[in-house]
Amino acid sequence: MAQIYEQLWQESAAAFEAGQPQIDRHLSDPAKDRRRGVSLIFHPSPSVQTSIKCFQDTLAAVCPGQYFYRPEEFHVTALTLISGGELWRGEMRDVAAFRAILREVLSRHHSFEVEFRGVTAAPSAVMIQGFPRDGGLEGIRDDLRRAFAQRGFANRLDRRYRSATAHITAMRFAQPEADWQRLLTVLRANRQTPFGMMAVDQLQLVWGDWYGTIGNLRVLEEFPLAKRA
Repeated sequence: MAQIYEQLWQESAAAFEAGQPQIDRHLSDPAKDRRRGVSLIFHPSPSVQTSIKCFQDTLAAVCPGQYFYRPEEFHVTALTLISGGELWRGEMRDVAAFRAILREVLSRHHSFEVEFRGVTAAPSAVMIQGFPRDGGLEGIRDDLRRAFAQRGFANRLDRRYRSATAHITAMRFAQPEADWQRLLTVLRANRQTPFGMMAVDQLQLVWGDWYGTIGNLRVLEEFPLAKRA
């Protein structure tokens, strides 16, 4: 994961240096954004949320007018089942089968710990880096991918990108007018800032929009993970 975060950082830092971030055009009129999807996620603990919110306050002072996730919207995507798009309705018929697979697979997995430390970025967003402390999250992803493939759903997962990290998106770029050099300086200063550690003892299957906006989010099912001895 560290290598993925570093690669993202190098690409994004170059975009900020050039004053050419990617602006999310959908954020100019969210009501017209019809993209929806279904994902397996978990939310950070309250203490981690508080740490990220404090960092967001710094970002907002440096780069006002951009899009900031609310603390209750912070999440890590464990797996994407229906990628966010406008044609999601035709795929919802399979959600019942997805839920059955999730129940079966997740019943044999245990809770795991994630440390949130440092920031990275994409050309369109600022992200908090998450590092699982053991192989729990990776094991869940691998097990689910095998189970979905065995039941004929291999081509349905991770269509936009393969879930391979444990990041939390904190900020997206909604307008081009900003001091990108100053933002870059703040991000560099926080590349190793600690945001806290948490135990993940539950995953949620959710339907929602591209950003996990709380008003558009529907929890379809919750899956408790067995506690480790």
